Parts: sequence; C-alpha cells; structure tokens
Amino acid sequence: MNPYPNYGPPSNMTIQPPNMPPNMIPQTVQYVYVQDPMGELANCTGVLIKQEPEFFEQMTGCETPNRYHVFGQTHQGSKYLFKCKEKSGWCMRNCFTSKQREFDMDIIHVTSPNPMENYSKCFANAYKPFRCTIWCICRPELIISLNDGNIKVGTVTHACTFCNPEFEILDGNDQIKYIVSASCCQAGLIFPNSLCGKCYDVTFEIMNPGTREVVGHIIRKSAELEEMVTDADSYQVNFPQNASPYDKFLIIALGLLIDYQYFETDSKSEEKRRRRGGGGRTYRRRY
Repeated sequence: MNPYPNYGPPSNMTIQPPNMPPNMIPQTVQYVYVQDPMGELANCTGVLIKQEPEFFEQMTGCETPNRYHVFGQTHQGSKYLFKCKEKSGWCMRNCFTSKQREFDMDIIHVTSPNPMENYSKCFANAYKPFRCTIWCICRPELIISLNDGNIKVGTVTHACTFCNPEFEILDGNDQIKYIVSASCCQAGLIFPNSLCGKCYDVTFEIMNPGTREVVGHIIRKSAELEEMVTDADSYQVNFPQNASPYDKFLIIALGLLIDYQYFETDSKSEEKRRRRGGGGRTYRRRY
C-alpha cells in the first residue's frame, strides 16, 4: 500500500531504457520529464543536483545568479525533476559573501524542453534571508515553501559548531527531522575550491536526531573537467529509507544551502580579484 496516496507515480511517465544505471544523468537534451514531481520523489532513492557552469562569471569576475538542475534517481533511470534559479541583486551577489547574501530561489517543475513553457510553473520557493553571522548569532537558514509561500514545507539551518559543520532539517512545525554533519578533516572541506580539494568527494551524513544513526548522505562529488575551471559543483543525495516526499524536498534544499555555505565561498571571490590583479582581504573559514 502506498503510504502517500496523493503522491502516486504519474500515469503518463516516460521510462528510461532499463540498461541505464540509476546514477547517470542523461547526456543529451532528451531528458525524461515527469508530470508529478512529488509523486516521483516518493519513488526516488536519491537525486543528483547539478550546478550549471557560469562561464561569463569566470571571464568577468562578476558573480552571477546560480542555477541548478535536479535529477531524480529510481531503478528505472534518471528523470528531470526541477530547475532551481536564484533571484538576487547585483550588489547582494558582489558586495557580500555567499554565506551572507539574501536571495529567492524559484524551484521550477520542468515538463518540457521548451523554456517558454516552464516559466509559469514555479513549483516551490526557497528564501534565504540576509545574515551577518557572528558565531551563534544570526545563523544562515533556508525557508522552503510551496505555492508562492502559501504552504511552508520546512526550514534548513546551519547550526553553530566548533569543529564539524552541522545542519538541522526542520519540518513545517519546526520539529527537527534530521541532523546533517560532516567531518572537518576532509580534504574537500579544507581546500574546497583548489584543484586538490576538487579532486575529493565531501560527505555529509544524514542522521536520525534521536539516535545519531546515519540514514543517508549528501556527497559533493569530485569535479569533472568543466567543474575544475568553473564554480559549478555536483551533489549526490541518498535519501533515508523512510523519508516522505516533503522530507526529501527539504534534503534537496539543504544540498543547495551547503553549496552556498562551503563551496561558493569567499575564496572564489578572492581568486577572481587576484586574476583581475586586485588585492583584497582573505577571510578565515568558520563553521
């Protein structure tokens, strides 16, 4: 019996060829689209979050809005679920760090390869308020809602810790569903945007808040060639076995917040300033 009767598999779903591994992204533009993304999430064992490379940003040094593509993974193949588009001002992106900056992110349910047909299909919104964090004060958070803010799905927050980075996933009633933590001794966290650091996976463990039992993972994947020369990153998300579609949606949102907190960092801006021949202050990383 399906525990989520309102989120059953879409009846007109197109099936990928059975010989395609579940963790592969379709390499052509002929993606497999779905009509019910939450229904698809109910059947997904994981997702792949792929950030879109911003070559204009690398050439000019001006920070541009981030864009991400989310692919659901089932035993039948990969299916295109969402496109995430950041909306923020130029000053907010270029005058403040990625940890501080405020933005709205439209999470668009993509049903067609024609972008004109998807503009009005904003499925959900993720809002990150401006935060000037000082240790435990004003910690970064991402608030996720459906239907233009009418239905709050939950919140993901960056907790204050001294060593290992830690996040909390809260449902719509502000109850903690999962704790996500990573070891600070991973090379990809110590040197997140260097060529050396990009060669290593960074693993964040999804844990039960009561028992601290590991039930899933968010993994920043080692970089491919285009990711070596751009700010783009890829994240493999393995969902907890008993997670609801809403829980999975919040875990996807946490993958986006992790990117802003650790892999879209001041060092990228510092690198761009050095390429332009400028100086600038280097900021110490704090968890």
